[in-house]
Amino acid sequence: MTTPLEFYAAAGSARPGLWRLFVGIVLVVIGWLGWTIVMMAGFVLFKLAGGLGVKEALSALSAFLETPSPASVIFQLATFIGVWPAIWAVREYLHDQPFGTLFSPEGRMRWGDFGRGALLAAGFWVISMAVGLAVVGTPTRTDLPLSVWAMALAPLAVVVFLQASAEELIFRGYILQQLAARYRSPLIWAALPAFLFGLAHYSSGAELGIGWHYVAVTLLFGLAAAALVWRTGSIAAAMGLHTGMNLFSLSTVGLGEIIGGTQLFLYDASDAELLFVVDGVSTLAVLLFVLSPLCPIRARALA
Repeated sequence: MTTPLEFYAAAGSARPGLWRLFVGIVLVVIGWLGWTIVMMAGFVLFKLAGGLGVKEALSALSAFLETPSPASVIFQLATFIGVWPAIWAVREYLHDQPFGTLFSPEGRMRWGDFGRGALLAAGFWVISMAVGLAVVGTPTRTDLPLSVWAMALAPLAVVVFLQASAEELIFRGYILQQLAARYRSPLIWAALPAFLFGLAHYSSGAELGIGWHYVAVTLLFGLAAAALVWRTGSIAAAMGLHTGMNLFSLSTVGLGEIIGGTQLFLYDASDAELLFVVDGVSTLAVLLFVLSPLCPIRARALA
């Protein structure tokens, strides 16, 4: 009897040398950074064409990235587009494996599982918002006009999907699949990518010491996403969960200390530690729900 995870892991079993995984991760990061540099260079060139000098154009880029606005958030999330061609090239040429098998063993996106993951994110958001309102209080309405928010919502949804799915392709797709093809212990194929995912979200510049709180919450999320891969033998549900959670937090209620500019409401940075406790408990609840028999996204044994 073969489990869904074993079918998924088998798709990553060609060219099993671990050195390929390490090299692949480095190449994906280089691809992401390279695309980010291209986008920033394009911004600077646009300003130069408008008559600014080099120093003024670089200052304009810095101000654009540091000032919360829908355009700035969309720009920063769009840098993750570079992950897609990089990870495609790594799969096709370094591992000699079809890119599509990162999504599922049959080599395609399972949109039904994606939708169920997004519904799970919606349930998580409703519960966490209710608990947040009860424990922390009411967030403050931002200065973002409702008309601007509505116009930004569609492009925001697109780049959130590209960003969240890119992260899932790396951590629950590429890394998890390669490890699961070699090791049976979930402490390796699930916990290790989740730990790396958490560390990747650490911010040394965060105030009030919330950087490590964010790492802890994202680590728990990584485990929940890995549990969905174990359940389904695909990263589609994890993509849906990640996309939904990011879209809700970036479009409705957020914490200005993390990413601001597209939300209608924000909590103050002084509420950060309590909010992360609420988010941590809620994310743990999602993990336990996914692992429980109650989860409608059920594990299936495949012949």
